[in-house]
Amino acid sequence: MNIVILNGWAMPFGIWAHFCDLLKSNITYKSCSVIDIDRCLGVDQWSQYLDDLIQPDTLIVGWSLGGMLAIDYAHQHPEKLRGVCTLQTNPKFVATDDWPSAMTHEAFDGFKQLAGSEAKADINNLIKRFAFLTTAQGLDGIGDLRALKTTFSVDAIPTQEILCQSLELLEQLDVRDQISTLKVPQFHLLGECDQLVPQSVFEQIKALNSGARIELIEGVSHCPCYSAAERIVTRVAKFMGDLN
Repeated sequence: MNIVILNGWAMPFGIWAHFCDLLKSNITYKSCSVIDIDRCLGVDQWSQYLDDLIQPDTLIVGWSLGGMLAIDYAHQHPEKLRGVCTLQTNPKFVATDDWPSAMTHEAFDGFKQLAGSEAKADINNLIKRFAFLTTAQGLDGIGDLRALKTTFSVDAIPTQEILCQSLELLEQLDVRDQISTLKVPQFHLLGECDQLVPQSVFEQIKALNSGARIELIEGVSHCPCYSAAERIVTRVAKFMGDLN
């Protein structure tokens, strides 16, 4: 089986180094690759782009925005996948009347304003704010934030055009229907202490598809790559074993 990890918004692939090392120690696989959100594509264009990269017999693992794109891809191309696993992913990231378990429009607009600014200070504030929210309240929030800062910087993030376009994608995507009708095994891992994806999403996903596998992991923040990596990889390994 192959593993494809679909990264989250704005993050450089280097954050996955420790996670991938743990995968290698715990799982036997043919290949493992990380795909960044590093280009301006619409939803259907992302699906086509992924289809050109993904081989048959693959488990796709998506984090946050990457998880939403992974669900959409799995819905369109189930024949290529053994399963789909999402990490800290909300099926609809920005709240609406029928999906209040999400980020408010006001908070999201704050990110969009910073991402669209020409001022370097605003981009620095964007990185600091997102890094804090990604790691806060986790198993080792301070250590995770320190580790994240070594790779998540102004020089490492995508271009402003990509940042803004992928935020639009994050705002527009809604994969609730896809989760309800998905034809491949699905496993959703959520963090108990996630500051970006509310705990209530756990029950919401269960309501969308009673057959979906879902777990709320104690002590885990929005960041899957550092202090939470061992807990997450153990569960991904078990899911892969059940697929064989």
